[in-house]
Amino acid sequence: MLFARPDIPLDQDASVRFMPWLIAFMVFLATLALTSLLVVESLVERWDRGLRAELTVQIPPPDGAAPPDVLQGLRQQRLDKVLNVLAATPGVLEAQELSQEAVGQLVEPWLGSNRAEVQAFLPNLLAVRIDPAETLDLPALQLALDRAVGGTQVDDHKRWLGALIRLARSVELGALVVLGLVAMAGAATVIFVTGASLAIHHPVIELLHLMGAEDRYIARQFQDHALRFSLRGGILGFAAAVGVIAIFAYLGEQVESAVIPRIELGMFDWAIVASVLLATCLLAMVTARCTVTRTLGTLQ
Repeated sequence: MLFARPDIPLDQDASVRFMPWLIAFMVFLATLALTSLLVVESLVERWDRGLRAELTVQIPPPDGAAPPDVLQGLRQQRLDKVLNVLAATPGVLEAQELSQEAVGQLVEPWLGSNRAEVQAFLPNLLAVRIDPAETLDLPALQLALDRAVGGTQVDDHKRWLGALIRLARSVELGALVVLGLVAMAGAATVIFVTGASLAIHHPVIELLHLMGAEDRYIARQFQDHALRFSLRGGILGFAAAVGVIAIFAYLGEQVESAVIPRIELGMFDWAIVASVLLATCLLAMVTARCTVTRTLGTLQ
């Protein structure tokens, strides 16, 4: 009955002209909001899984003035002491030193590009990979490292990782709010248009009642009409949203930065995103049917 000619000429209503466009805009927003929700959730999982298995150990440079070769020897001695402590610590899988060039690149935005002058003041950094299956006693490790080389600091990334996760959760909450508002706006729009159509076609509905048509038959007419315009608008809005997602995914691949999240969606994620179109059609059908059934019930 979806593509059959309806007994009520609903396709001639003025609402048909703008309703698919409204539905398209709502599906467009909902698809982008749901995609951002999935991308942020995937990003949080990668942050949590990756950084919880890593530590950063900062070894301060030797105190005092000395020739560069002597300072280098002192740095190596302090580095060896820290590496020995890490090697003897249960749960530590690997400790790798970051080169002074890499450390210089990290501080270049704050200290400038003249690394030769600041290199003597830069600490040695170690990237430590730990076993997620074991519980590492961080206070004990911090104490052991401080005893080996005074001033050595252990950073487990919990402070700034927690801040990033809270920010990501805020973005997810905003996306959920957008989805909720879009659903409410879509339902309200269908209710308004269906009510207007009922008023316009009241004589036809009365005639169908006289001919023996039941309320559920009339409700099905409006239900199928809502499905048709929501499907047309939904496909248009979903296609536009997929195009925007593809553009952002392409631009993200061109930027080599860990700060900018990449849009990487699997088949299951795309199935969830595509459910926006199905949910829109179901929402329009159910809303239209309930509106017609309730209105016809009050007229009898």
